[in-house]
Amino acid sequence: MSMNLLQLTQTALGGQVIERMSAHYGIDSSKATTVFDTLVPTLIGSVVKKADTPEGARALYSAIMSPKVDPNIGANLASVMDNPVSLSNLGKIGEEHTTHLLGDKARDVTNAVAQHTGVGISTVASMTSVTAATLFGLLKKHLQASHNGQHTLITTLEHQVPFIQGKLPEGVWEVLGLGTVAAFFNGIGSKLKNTLSAFHVQMVQGAASKAPEKKSGLAKLWWLWLLLALAVLLFFMHGCNKESTPASASVVTPPAAVSAAPDKSPVLALTTDKDGKATVVATVGSETEKVVIVGDLEKIYGDALSADIKVDSATKPADWTGKLPDLLPTIKMPNAELTIKGNNIEIGGAATDPKLALLDKTKTLFGSAYTVSLFDLSEAMANSKKKFEDALAALKPGTCTTADVVKAMNIYAFNFASGSFAIPKEDALEFSKAVTAIKDCAKDAKLEIGGHTDNAGSSTVNMELSQTRANAVRDFFVSKGIAASAFTTKAYGDSKPVGDNDTAAGRFQNRRIEFIEN
Repeated sequence: MSMNLLQLTQTALGGQVIERMSAHYGIDSSKATTVFDTLVPTLIGSVVKKADTPEGARALYSAIMSPKVDPNIGANLASVMDNPVSLSNLGKIGEEHTTHLLGDKARDVTNAVAQHTGVGISTVASMTSVTAATLFGLLKKHLQASHNGQHTLITTLEHQVPFIQGKLPEGVWEVLGLGTVAAFFNGIGSKLKNTLSAFHVQMVQGAASKAPEKKSGLAKLWWLWLLLALAVLLFFMHGCNKESTPASASVVTPPAAVSAAPDKSPVLALTTDKDGKATVVATVGSETEKVVIVGDLEKIYGDALSADIKVDSATKPADWTGKLPDLLPTIKMPNAELTIKGNNIEIGGAATDPKLALLDKTKTLFGSAYTVSLFDLSEAMANSKKKFEDALAALKPGTCTTADVVKAMNIYAFNFASGSFAIPKEDALEFSKAVTAIKDCAKDAKLEIGGHTDNAGSSTVNMELSQTRANAVRDFFVSKGIAASAFTTKAYGDSKPVGDNDTAAGRFQNRRIEFIEN
């Protein structure tokens, strides 16, 4: 049973905890997030280092399983923040954990994090204690569920190595005194394996060293007869075998290998219809994240929600989950769109209204680590129309070629309604301008009209839809007096995307008609 400790800790410290922490210490929420994002991998790295010897692992296990450690801290942290006495007690316990992990380096680490984040030293020290207490509580909960003691602790920490690699700032890493980054991450896996192997050996030795109970004379005699019977049995078995069987070698099961680091970006795509009902499609790396996201969505949208959230262990931690409670209310409106993919956020539809100022608000909420952009469909269509008209105006009868016409027509973006092949009226009016260009520059040309879709819906349906759209464009040209023999149509469905289907801008690019000279 494994876990992503980095992800779980960051999730526990996000959302309402960030809000309360910011208010408690009088700092901006983005600053508080940056501090936690620095502290969590730092302390996890220290925990991993602590366990790279049998002695350190035993001491760490005892500290984690101490009665002072709250295994339910992940769920209780927000309420603890509301109680000054509980928060003070948590801070004291967390300070003990910090000292256990960092020793005399605790002050240096605090100073380094403060310098890196621009937050005061005393505030960072308090947040370090909260982080340490949360980290230990989550580990205790995991260990209690596994019932496998120190062995589970070592294998669990071994699995954390890929998740924290590259997450620690250089200045903080230096004061930890763990050597070079490369040397640490190249060697820590084998050290943890050695610790685990040492525990295996100790278990075997411990079992072998247990003294047998003293038996009565009758009992001793009984065991003697049993041994004699076994010896006779082995003698006959040996005589029946023509070839001697080599003694089986003792097998030591190696510890589990370090899990490969997840390489897929977490994705969330949210759209609302004209009535404000939200449809959400997402992929995250853990059930914990899924539960958190669904809970946040239900709080905002209630029954007006349709959510399809998949869990894929190859997906990186969704560092943005803690910010959803603050982001979702700002886009709760009809015809809005939101896409989060990794560290990229795109806002679309009605949410792009300049009066809402969501671009700046979202940038402030998420900080400089995220790229936030707007996608305005109306603006995209207007840009497409202008470029198309400019390209047509540049065509000169007598010198223009079929290639010139094809290039101009491929600029235009048809705004088909979702699931529809009917050419919108405004597109028909605009694209009728291409009829003259075809007659002037490509009179005898043979053109393929290719239909393309985004990946919404099944591939089979998209293939059919792209064919009917291509046919509709052909029929449009025929209705304007161009011979049907000048065109062939072909369906491509969603097989040849030119944009990212996880974003509204990318899906817009993929819903296209493409012309090719045959």
